[in-house]
Amino acid sequence: MKSTNLSRVLQNLNTGVVIHAADTRIVFSNRRAAELLGLTEAQMLGKTAIDPGWHFVDENHIPLLPHEYPVSKVISTRTPVGETVVGVIAPGRTAIGWMQCTAFPEFDEAHEVQRIVVNFHDISALKGAQETLRTSERSYRRLFETVPQGVVYQNDQGEITAANPAALRILGLSLEQMQGRTSMDAKWNAIREDGSPFPGHLHPTMEALRTGEPVHGVVMGVSARGRDYVWISCSATPLYADGKVIEVYAIFEDITDRKTLQMQVQELAFYDPLTKLPNRRLLGDRMAQAIAASRRSGNAGALLVVDLDSFKPLNDAHGHMVGDLLLIEVAARLSAGVRQVDTVARFGGDEFVIVICELHDQRTAAMEQVQAIAEKLRQALALPYTLRIEVAGKQVCITHHCSASIGFALFDTDSDNADEILRRADGAMYQSKHDGRNRVTAA
Repeated sequence: MKSTNLSRVLQNLNTGVVIHAADTRIVFSNRRAAELLGLTEAQMLGKTAIDPGWHFVDENHIPLLPHEYPVSKVISTRTPVGETVVGVIAPGRTAIGWMQCTAFPEFDEAHEVQRIVVNFHDISALKGAQETLRTSERSYRRLFETVPQGVVYQNDQGEITAANPAALRILGLSLEQMQGRTSMDAKWNAIREDGSPFPGHLHPTMEALRTGEPVHGVVMGVSARGRDYVWISCSATPLYADGKVIEVYAIFEDITDRKTLQMQVQELAFYDPLTKLPNRRLLGDRMAQAIAASRRSGNAGALLVVDLDSFKPLNDAHGHMVGDLLLIEVAARLSAGVRQVDTVARFGGDEFVIVICELHDQRTAAMEQVQAIAEKLRQALALPYTLRIEVAGKQVCITHHCSASIGFALFDTDSDNADEILRRADGAMYQSKHDGRNRVTAA
């Protein structure tokens, strides 16, 4: 190829080409090289590789010393310099232009370096994109590390691959203890808000993996080291690649304080603060449920009203503190005398109400069942009470005998409502009082 044709080709390249003499003076520059280095072709000729008008930096923005320039390395080592990223601040410019540069020597017959050919192309756009990506990654990392919510990543098998510091803090585990575990792990002891077990396969992350759809705002309790149950509100989002779910991330917030407050408010609203039994408000709900269940199943249900016979003398003689101790013990004896499906409630003062469910479907047999239950409760309440209080720094034991009058009524599933059942059972209790107390009367 003739030199004129070669020169034309070099001038039309989108790659900068510069040829240096052995003393580093520029003897040739194409237009693209001059453009990238901020000079004209004429201005380029005669300049050396270490001209003070140019400033070079490495990929980390650290200034290069003259002996570190690609041309200088070729001269000192007599070997080519492969693709190297160099930042150039050209004369009259403040922004760095990023170049990917190669340099190689040409030798004369004596095998001395005769010239150095350098070619470079502009990678500023690529470098900018990389910087943007690195900035984005740093921002994501800072967010991942500092966000107060727990963040956990799980692979397509449900195994935990990453967890942020908030997740580790909330769950009381180290990253090593978290990695590899799945939501199916029985050690989480997950529970629902009502206290029932929360199956691992229904965990938000497993649902998101299975369905490919996000899951939002699921509340659950999980066992955490150093704490009792931690209550969290959890959301999970699947991540896709090539149309397939490849992993899922869960974000959860520690709502234990909020949940505890909610439970305290609920307890104040629905439970007696002294005996911890359901109060009148919750009793109404339990009665409605029992009546509805009785109508569906055909099995009888019953309501018992229990009133203590000699509570006031104890209060008058020893004060309300001792009276409270008696009420707490009465509540315990009543609760121990019925099944978990039944409800014992404090109706007020020294009066208690008991809802009995799932009795016999024949009225006569059901009456006998309730009579037996009521009689067992009456006998339990008639046993002596030993009440311990502290007086002047000393433990004092007070023994008290207290019987109870009990009345009960079966549900009439055809017409009865809660108020009517309560009215009949209450009337039966007063009949027990009238007949001499410490007895059971059916409505």
